[in-house]
Amino acid sequence: MNRAVQLKAQRRVEQGLAEMVGLVRGVIADGDVSAEEAHRLSEWARANPEIATRYPANLLARRLERIFMDGRADRRERERLAAVLNQLAENPTGFGGGYPLATDLPVTTPVPEVVFEGQTFVFGGAMAYGPIHACEREVRERGGVCERSVNRRTDFVVVGSMAAADWSQSEFGALVDEVVQYRQRGVPIAVITEEHWSNALA
Repeated sequence: MNRAVQLKAQRRVEQGLAEMVGLVRGVIADGDVSAEEAHRLSEWARANPEIATRYPANLLARRLERIFMDGRADRRERERLAAVLNQLAENPTGFGGGYPLATDLPVTTPVPEVVFEGQTFVFGGAMAYGPIHACEREVRERGGVCERSVNRRTDFVVVGSMAAADWSQSEFGALVDEVVQYRQRGVPIAVITEEHWSNALA
């Protein structure tokens, strides 16, 4: 692919993501997400697969896909969706803009390849992808194992994109402390962002 084609494709993606953010901001303008608005976003994601596979649109698209598996979006699902949309509207280039991950959290560098088969995952913080059990299901379907606490068997800790800015004062902060302690003992636990994890699902 030559440079001109690459630039054209990049512009198309950037325009698509900007369109998505505009839709999101319109949906949450009144502070509520109706079933019709959720359905409209889902239809947009299906009609724009090239955009819906790019971060952060991929997280939103997957969440909408799960919501409408039963053909409807109930009140609780819409409330949770509203929280995700608010985050995205505030941080259009990605979720979790409250802190710089690379400096405030012990994210592994260089970023490791995510392997699911036979690997143990722990999820920490609020996930834009959806509830923890939905994230764990994705891992198990790919041959991985999930646990709720860090231990010597842990291979990956996934940092939720919607972790609060004051994460150090929360349960998530305690989990990060555990990871640091295990690393100091020589246990090679990889800490990755939700973005990196979600990209590996494709």
